[in-house]
Amino acid sequence: MNFAASDFEYYERTIKIMYQNYYWKRIVICGVALLIIMAYSGIFQDNLLLNILLMLLIAGLGVYLFLEKQKFSEVYQAFLEENQPEVQIHKIQEEEYSYNVVDDDEKVRINKNGVRNLPSNNKQYTMMVGFSKAFFSREPLQIVYYDMLDLTYEESFRLKRNGYSSMPRFLRRFTLSNLKASAGNAVSFIFGNIFILFILFRLLRYLWSFLRMFF
Repeated sequence: MNFAASDFEYYERTIKIMYQNYYWKRIVICGVALLIIMAYSGIFQDNLLLNILLMLLIAGLGVYLFLEKQKFSEVYQAFLEENQPEVQIHKIQEEEYSYNVVDDDEKVRINKNGVRNLPSNNKQYTMMVGFSKAFFSREPLQIVYYDMLDLTYEESFRLKRNGYSSMPRFLRRFTLSNLKASAGNAVSFIFGNIFILFILFRLLRYLWSFLRMFF
C-alpha cells in the first residue's frame, strides 16, 4: 500500500493552512513595521534616507514572502516525490526547543512551536509537519516520517526532562555549561540576524518617540 500518497492527499488541506499561516504571520509583521516607519517619517521627518531604504527592504521582503506563500502546491509535491516510490523514514532526536532530523547529511532542526504529529495510514509511522528552526530558511516547511518508538532525546535535555541534577533547580541555569551554551547561542543569534535586530532596534526607537510625544 502506498501510504505516503494517501497521507499527503488526506492532510493536504491541514498542511496548506499551516503553510499559509506561517507566511501570513510574517507578512503582517512586515506590514506593521512598514506602517510604523511610514508614520514616524511623516511625523518627525527624521532619518528620511535611512527610513526610505528600510521601507523598500521591508516591502521587498513582504513581496517575497507573499510569492513564497503561493508556492505551496509546488513545495508539497516535492515532499511527496521525496517519499515515492519508497517512503523515507527518518530518525528524530528531541531537544528542548526543537526536533532534529539526525540521519540527514545536513542536520535539520524543526521548531517545536506549532509542530504537528499526524497519524499515518501505516500505523507504525507518524508524519511530523513543522517549520525549520532557522530564522531564515530556503524552505521552512518540513515534512518527515518517523517511528515514535525510535525517538531519542538529546543528552542534556534527557537529563533535564528526568529532573536529574546534583544542583537545586533554581540554580541550574547558572551552571558553567548553561552559561556557556547561552552565551554561544546569543552570539550566534546576534551575528546571524543582525539585519533583523537592527530593524527591531529602529522600530522600538520609533515607538518610544511616539510614546514620548503623547505622554
